[in-house]
Amino acid sequence: MLTVSYRSKTTAAELYELAKLAYQGSPWTKAIFEHDLKNNLTHYLIIETDGQAIGFVGGTLVIDELSISNVAIIPTYQGQHLAEQLLMEWFSRFPKGTRAMLEVRYGNKRAHRLYERLGFDIYNIREDYYSQPKEDAYLMDLYLPVETREV
Repeated sequence: MLTVSYRSKTTAAELYELAKLAYQGSPWTKAIFEHDLKNNLTHYLIIETDGQAIGFVGGTLVIDELSISNVAIIPTYQGQHLAEQLLMEWFSRFPKGTRAMLEVRYGNKRAHRLYERLGFDIYNIREDYYSQPKEDAYLMDLYLPVETREV
């Protein structure tokens, strides 16, 4: 079992490099991360092991709605439930009753299982939302606090 720690201080360069590794090519540019970090409504949490950043989660909280923009774990550490640990830690920092929302590719079955385990439900589908490959986006949400369930 890995020993992990968390921190919220980060840079656009760090987020971009982690996203590039996790997604095999970042969907966001460094400039987009820079812009996002300037927004005082945006919150990031980095997960580390042995002092090395291995992933992050980010999103924007407006009143009582948390829009999750990224959940990323580098490939070496994927499949070890670290994204779940990261999300649970991050969610614990937001008020009870906050609505957490995200979108996920139809074909990303690992992410679907994770989000369902955390209690997310599909509330809408955006047909042909993604390109390369063309794919639907599932819009999912839950209300904090998280109560995990078996999937």
